[in-house]
Parts: sequence; structure tokens; C-alpha cells
Amino acid sequence: MAERPSSPGPHKKSGKPTQPVQPASDTDRPKSERSKSASLLIYLIIICSFGNLLPYIITTSVNCAVARGSIRKEAFDHLVSVRDIKKREIENFFFERRGDAYQLCTNLLFKWAITSYIDAYGRGGTEGKEHAGIEGVRYKEVDERYHGILSGFADAYEYYDVLILDPDGNVVASARKNPELGANLSSEKFAKTTLKEAFEQGKRGLTVTDMKWYNIYNGPAQFVSAPILKEDTATKDADLLGVLILFMDGTKINAIMTQRSGLKESGETYLVGQDYLMRSDSRFTVEASEVLKLKVETKPVTLALDGKTDVIISKDYRDVKVLSAYTFIDVAPGVRWALLAEIDKAEALGVESAMITRVVWMTFAMIPIWGIIVFVFYRVMKQELLQPQPKSPT
Repeated sequence: MAERPSSPGPHKKSGKPTQPVQPASDTDRPKSERSKSASLLIYLIIICSFGNLLPYIITTSVNCAVARGSIRKEAFDHLVSVRDIKKREIENFFFERRGDAYQLCTNLLFKWAITSYIDAYGRGGTEGKEHAGIEGVRYKEVDERYHGILSGFADAYEYYDVLILDPDGNVVASARKNPELGANLSSEKFAKTTLKEAFEQGKRGLTVTDMKWYNIYNGPAQFVSAPILKEDTATKDADLLGVLILFMDGTKINAIMTQRSGLKESGETYLVGQDYLMRSDSRFTVEASEVLKLKVETKPVTLALDGKTDVIISKDYRDVKVLSAYTFIDVAPGVRWALLAEIDKAEALGVESAMITRVVWMTFAMIPIWGIIVFVFYRVMKQELLQPQPKSPT
């Protein structure tokens, strides 16, 4: 039986000195090992992307979309609330003005005073002379007796003036004794004014005129007019005794619309007429009033004047993106105003922008962290999976 050659003992040295084993570099590795290493890195990147990065992006995007929707809904809901409150206030304002006119026109004492004024006006002065009707002795006696009723009413209900006209358009009484007193509205000075329009409408029934430029005062004016009827108790018929015209104080509407509680720095509410001119001042008005001067032809205004009520993001009259809640107010038959509650988009959705910015920065910050994690796993797994396995003895 052949003997197996004995291995050299520990005391024997080989002919050549032994060299320390150096780890093979990537370039020294076989091509198959380099391919496995690259494939491992790709697999880790894919696993990290689909297992961590992609779910994070999807979850964060969904959460951002939900939060963004909630922020916008809250901002619009607040604007809608402000818009609806302003609409009720303006509608109540005109309802009360109509009520004032009806109260006066149906008051028996007031009717007696009007009858006295009209009779005295017809008797006074010299025929053909301007304002002749208010110069007679009889008229002065009547005015001394009843003027307190008109002035007291104007003061109590805060009207700029209270006017009484006979059926021919003569202004027979004025609470403030303004330039209209004694004039005839068919004269050249008044024939094309909104006061003449109020008189003609008032003969037909109780109504409110649109706000228009009034040259007599060189400013905007709006009137409530109503017929004063003399009823025949026998026939139940009613004859036109005269016309009551209430000259509304325009600052009241402005005060309602420029009250900005809860509208932050850039929020405002305002009114626009069918001619696209403002019926109330902008909060950005610095000096002179812009009522019936500033034209606002924006999309929300057009939609509101078409009878629509909604919310929209659009540019306003300053060419600034705003959140706009719009609606309409029918002041009188044929007279419609647009009412808008708006706030700058940058201010209203500032929280949304800040949230999106933070999420973007957090996502970019996470990418290097995920890269480090992938690299560490890659190095560990490469050493474990690609290191040479010891050969089993045969």
C-alpha cells in the first residue's frame, strides 16, 4: 500500500518567503463578480425606492393634498360667511329705508302737513318767478308749523334730506332747505338728474333708485321715493297727492362695506353696479372716494351681475390674485349690484405655501440619508454575498 507523502513539519520552511494576502480590488475581481456587485447595488436602490422613498412621496403628497384642500376650504368658508353677513346687512339697510318711506307716506299727520305745504306753495309768490311758491306768507306759516316734522325725521333716521314734491314736480318742502327747495324738476337744471328719475319712479310706486352721479352736489346720490296718496273714503279710489323722496346718506353703505372685522390685512368687501363702477369704497382707497369713479370689470363681478353666487380664485381690480366670494343684490327691479368679499391669495393661503415648502425641503433632505443607508447595506451585503467560499475537501 503506497504511503502518503508526509507534510513538512512546522519547523521546516519553504524555499520562498510567504507574502501577506492582499484583498482583491474591483478591477482584479472576475467580471462575473463585478457584475454581481453592480446588480446588487441596483437591486438595493430599487428596493429602497419602492419600499421607502416612493411610499414616502405618495403618502406625503396625499397628506399635502388633503391639508391643502382643508386650508382652502377654511379660507373660502370664512369669506363666504363674511359675504353673506354683508349681503344681509345691505338688504336690511334698503328694507329699512323702504319702511321709512312707507311709514311717512301712510302717516295721517304727515299727509295733512303735505296737503298744507302743497296748498301754500300754490298760493305763494309771484307767478313766473323762480322759487315763487316758497316766498308767500302762507307758505312761511306752514313751514314754521311743519318743518320740524321733516327735519326731526331726517335727523332721527339719518337722511341727508327729506323732500316733498307735488304731482307737477315742484319741490314744496325740504328738511335741510337744500338747493332743490322751490325748484321744478322739469327745469333744465334738474331734468336729467337722478332726482328727476326718482320722482318719476315714485309716482308709480315705492322704489329705490340706483346710485348715480348727482351734478347738483358733484357726487354720488341715491334716493328712496314713494307716492303720497289721497284716498277717497267714498269711492275707495286714491289720487296722487305728491311724492316723497328720501335722500339717503351714502356714508351708511360705505360704513357697512368697509367694516373689515376678520378680513386680515388684505381682505375687503365692496359693491359694484351694472355699469361696473364701484358703489362703495375700496379699503385701498387712500384719499378721495372712488365711488362711481373706479371701474371693476373682473370675472367675479361679471358672474355676480349675471345672478350667480360662488367662490373663485381670480385677479382683482389691482391685478392681484385673490380668493373671491361673490354674490348679487337686487336693490330694486332692474337695479342689481355685485357684492364681493376678497382677500389676497398670498395672505389667505400663506400656510399652504409654507407647508409645501417645508415638505419639499424635507424630501430633499431625506434623499442623502437614504443614499447613505443604501451604501451601507450595499457594502455589508457585498462582503457577505461575494466573498470567496472555502473549498470543501474532496
